[in-house]
Amino acid sequence: MVVIARKRLVNESPNERFAEGYVFPWPEAATPPFGAMTCCISPGEKCEPDQHNQDEIAFIYRGQGQIIAGGEVWQVREGDAVFIPRNVEHTFNNTDPEGDFAFFSVWWPSVEPQDAVEEG
Repeated sequence: MVVIARKRLVNESPNERFAEGYVFPWPEAATPPFGAMTCCISPGEKCEPDQHNQDEIAFIYRGQGQIIAGGEVWQVREGDAVFIPRNVEHTFNNTDPEGDFAFFSVWWPSVEPQDAVEEG
């Protein structure tokens, strides 16, 4: 018999600016070497800027918007995947005045290292 674990993730319109749901910790599942979350941003809203010592990939699965990373603006939409290198400040903006902007994000390692990575 195969045992699976199921967890409901954020996938609906948030009541506020944005809603996020972390996949881990997840007691019924294994602990992987990466972290993951979903995020849904209301029309015309944005997330707070973030910067961490972990690489990240965001998979856009609904809507359209912008990712501002390292001072550059990238237009993204449903079906796009974006890599954000560690220690680069970034934020997600929903540029659609009517629809949600939602993405699934994976970063590694799962726990942020305390030592900064030097540019080289």
